[in-house]
Amino acid sequence: MSTGATPLSRREQGTPASAPAQDGESATGPVEILLVDDRPENLLALEAILEPLNQTLIKAHSGDEALRKLLLHDFAVILLDVQMPGINGFETARLIKSRERTKYIPIIFLTAISKDEAYVFQGYSVGAVDYLAKPFQPDILRSKVSVFVDLYLKQKQLSEQQVLLRASEVRELELKHKLEITESEARFSEIVASAMDAIVVFDTDGRISLFNAAAERMFGLPADDAIGHDVRKLMPEPLRQESLDRVCRASEAVQSGGGAETPEHILSLTGLRATGEDFPIEATASCLDVRGKRTYTLILRDISERNRTEAALKAQAESLERAMLDLKGLNDELADRQAELERAMAARSRFYASMSHELRTPINAVLGYSTLLLENIYGPLNEKQAEGITRTHKAAKHLLELVNDVLDLSKIEAGKIDLRLQPVYFPSLIEDLFVTVRPLADEYGSELTLEHEGEPVKVVSDPRRLRQILLNLLSNAIKFGKGKPIHVGARARDDGGVVIEVTDQGEGIAPTDQEKIFDEFVQLGKTQLTEGTGLGLPISRRLAEMLQGELEVSSELGKGSTFRLSIPASSDGPAMRAPKHAEPSDVAHVAG
Repeated sequence: MSTGATPLSRREQGTPASAPAQDGESATGPVEILLVDDRPENLLALEAILEPLNQTLIKAHSGDEALRKLLLHDFAVILLDVQMPGINGFETARLIKSRERTKYIPIIFLTAISKDEAYVFQGYSVGAVDYLAKPFQPDILRSKVSVFVDLYLKQKQLSEQQVLLRASEVRELELKHKLEITESEARFSEIVASAMDAIVVFDTDGRISLFNAAAERMFGLPADDAIGHDVRKLMPEPLRQESLDRVCRASEAVQSGGGAETPEHILSLTGLRATGEDFPIEATASCLDVRGKRTYTLILRDISERNRTEAALKAQAESLERAMLDLKGLNDELADRQAELERAMAARSRFYASMSHELRTPINAVLGYSTLLLENIYGPLNEKQAEGITRTHKAAKHLLELVNDVLDLSKIEAGKIDLRLQPVYFPSLIEDLFVTVRPLADEYGSELTLEHEGEPVKVVSDPRRLRQILLNLLSNAIKFGKGKPIHVGARARDDGGVVIEVTDQGEGIAPTDQEKIFDEFVQLGKTQLTEGTGLGLPISRRLAEMLQGELEVSSELGKGSTFRLSIPASSDGPAMRAPKHAEPSDVAHVAG
């Protein structure tokens, strides 16, 4: 069994492998086909079958030899025997497909004994494109090999065309780059000419080579009179050489990596106009070496106006600093007064709380004894005595209400009101309150009506505080409603809360007074009844805010008022506004 390989090559027959083609294309010569079989007679048979294709046939007598051939040749197709000593065809195919250089070479398996479907499947699974059993038809084998040869030639031709295409793209990029450089130079010239800052370029001898329009305006010197002349003439005589040295040092520092944007490379210079006038300049400098020729670039800015502005701003800053010191003194004084006011308010709240508790005891005693007297416990009273005791009892009740309201207000201001949240149902709560205020309504001759829109509403809030608010609104509506009907409306809010409106047909409230009624101890003229503490509405609004709701009023003189209480679906804690404290001039008697 031979271990060598004897290629039958078209080159041996005088046919060139490749030759220059016309129109830029390569003329393809014979391709190489690898024949792998451990039996020489099989290799001779394959040569005889494939010889009409006029391609180069390379023989290998084992898998190892085939792998070595693949290191030296570029094959269009491999015809591989399955049954061989050493590594068989399947293992050889796996090794071929595992190499990046050979993984895409098509493999046709040839076998005389392994015809079982399992072997066929194994052949395809290791990367074969076909699996032929011996004996096979020579024409069929030639046809299949010819297809892969044509495919190889097409791929080779595509590769050559890609090389030509890449070369063409490189030439196109070079042309595009040259065009961009030309355009860039044109744009640079335009930018330099139209730049707001003066640009001056000069060489190591100080000879100016570029002097743009902004430089002409800055120095009052035409470009023709500047180009070719010494750059030192743009600076006052005593500072010329020193300024030039500073520019060169800064430029070389920037070139070495210092960075033109750093403060130490922003130069402060003095310029000289053609008229002989000195002026301050802010400049940045850079240096460029091209083929051993060094040039310096100065970008200049006249900062005369800026210096004047900075001086004015400095004067303003000094004036502002003095004003700030004065303001600080005023703020300190105001803070001291604020602290005094807070202490006074705290003392007032403590006084309210203390006095309210102290006053309750004698008032309750007056109420108790007057009640006993009216009930004739100590004996019968005549008409005049009964009338006097009744007035005393009524005055004591009014005083107790005032004390209770002051106590409530002091608790609210001190933040000591505890909310007890639980489900509250509407309109049930309002219906219960109607029972309470019915005697008062009958006394004033007012009819009470209730209208609830939609289904009953449940909110989570403090029912005691809600009753306190609504009772105050109903009592006020009855007292100030001039005996006319009182209407209460309730409806659900979009977020699940509830809105209650209490409407009377009394005198109404002027627009300028509609917020004053929520201040402590305020009485709105003589049209209101004199009974009351003047704290009912302020306390009601603060309680509503603690329940995260709102209490508002809308009113028109001569047509009555509507008080609107809006409560959310759930009140999860106090959310009060800053308390409003009545000025001393606003303190007066007020009805509740």
